[in-house]
Amino acid sequence: MNKVIAFSLWGNDPKYTIGAIRNAELANELFPEWHCHFYVGEDVSEEIKSELLDLNSLIIEMGGSGWNGMFWRFFAADSENVMISRDTDSRLGLREKSAIEEWLKSDKDFHIMRDHPYHKTEILGGMWGARNGILKGIVKLIEEYDTGDFDQKYQVDQNFLREIIYPIVWDNAIVHDEFFDRLPFPKDAPPRTNTYFVGQSYDQEENPEYS
Repeated sequence: MNKVIAFSLWGNDPKYTIGAIRNAELANELFPEWHCHFYVGEDVSEEIKSELLDLNSLIIEMGGSGWNGMFWRFFAADSENVMISRDTDSRLGLREKSAIEEWLKSDKDFHIMRDHPYHKTEILGGMWGARNGILKGIVKLIEEYDTGDFDQKYQVDQNFLREIIYPIVWDNAIVHDEFFDRLPFPKDAPPRTNTYFVGQSYDQEENPEYS
């Protein structure tokens, strides 16, 4: 069974393109048994794709670009593989690795992490994982999801996760969350700080968004 770290990538903003490369490097270092899958839009440069390929990542050409790309990484859950969904502007790290290992040792097929007071939604788009086909058919669910006719699609992926996916997985999930009375992160995980936590966003110079 493959272990997949799934990312979406479109556009040429270095916050995300350089972030993608950095995460591919970190995956090779920290998650050597996992494979990075980058679902990329048509506007991602050949140079960026080449660098990702050189780092042993798989490139899945999606065509198009824009907010729809937020869903692409979820496609990796439409299989029996173990997968985790991540953001290119966050950074893979040892804290989440400890939580992932605890999840994989459990009898639960879905994994949720929340690691900051701002993480108030049920499932964050870049902080969950699935295995054993629990979300087999998710591509069809995405295709059928009504995103509304509003122009602003911010957090539409998390709306989908809250409205459609959470009711499917809530009773078969392990939730690492120290803020809302769920399971603490493992004791061997590096401690959370004001600037270091799972889901922290970074720019291309590795400056954290939240401090």
